Amino acid sequence: MDASKNPIESASTPAVSAQTITIAGILVTIHGLTELPPSTTSVACLWLLHPRLQTQATMTPIATQVLRAWHARSSNPSPSTKGLIALSFDQRNHGTRLVDPLHNEAWRQGNPRHAPDMFSSFHGTATDTSHLISHLSSYILHTRSAPPITQHLCLGVSLGGHAAWHCVLSDPRISAAVVVIGCPDYTRLLTDRARFSKRDSYTESTPPGATFLGSQDFPQGLVDAVAQYDPAGLLLPGSFDPAAPEGLVPEPGKAKIDRMRVLIRERLHGKQILNLYGKSDKLVPYAAGEPFLKKFKEVLAEDPSLNVEFEDVGYKGVGHKFDSAMAEKATAWICGVLERDERTSTASKI
Repeated sequence: MDASKNPIESASTPAVSAQTITIAGILVTIHGLTELPPSTTSVACLWLLHPRLQTQATMTPIATQVLRAWHARSSNPSPSTKGLIALSFDQRNHGTRLVDPLHNEAWRQGNPRHAPDMFSSFHGTATDTSHLISHLSSYILHTRSAPPITQHLCLGVSLGGHAAWHCVLSDPRISAAVVVIGCPDYTRLLTDRARFSKRDSYTESTPPGATFLGSQDFPQGLVDAVAQYDPAGLLLPGSFDPAAPEGLVPEPGKAKIDRMRVLIRERLHGKQILNLYGKSDKLVPYAAGEPFLKKFKEVLAEDPSLNVEFEDVGYKGVGHKFDSAMAEKATAWICGVLERDERTSTASKI
């Protein structure tokens, strides 16, 4: 799969308003601001995170689709009090923020620092999203009569999907995330990519991959960063053996699962996550995240008090692509999250 190809299908949906402003030194496009109805008493923000080798403009179709769906849904049978806007910006070293094109490429395209470049890029996107959330209301909806921003969601595709995992895991203000063709286990994903790319750091050891972690292709600094920020690295540390990549090795014991449960409660309690993937995806194969996701789902099922809603949906015959069926699912899911939040907020005021 060529990552330079846009994995997002475009839809012929009537446009919504879009304006680009500078917030904290980053150009941010805000979709749907002028369509907020007079009945709006609170505003939800949907942060849209684009794929590698693309730009924030790539997210315009899904912004339009979700906003149109919410406008139609919230006006029937009576006007909704919750408004929705969608926001997008260029990830680091992309679009208007491009510094060095080579650093966005993979090993096979001649970038020897592919692993740290990609991780630091999408980790930076999560950091930027949180930074923009902190300062957004200084730039829009800042008058005394304006409705407050009360909810934040994110949707990321591919590189943006990796970032969406970081966003929902790290920022308590982000209550829901749609991860599209992304992966929660960076170590397993890049080890498999090193095998596929026949990197010397992977092939020249016995067994293959035994010395990959900590090598020049996956430096110790990256190992440490993954353990601090990546979902699998943080929640299930030390559960990956490059020589036995199919499962969790060693199998996590009670102490590690207890620690995982504590962190899930601290980081994800009350949150909702939708994970969409193509069953034929070769660039970001589901298998790379499957061992972590299997244990993650087991822990959630065993302890309902964690109060984390996780839905995992695969699409047969779909590769590394955000196709129309995925977009429809994501759109309906986001509208459902917004409706539930509005009902909860209304009930709490009665």
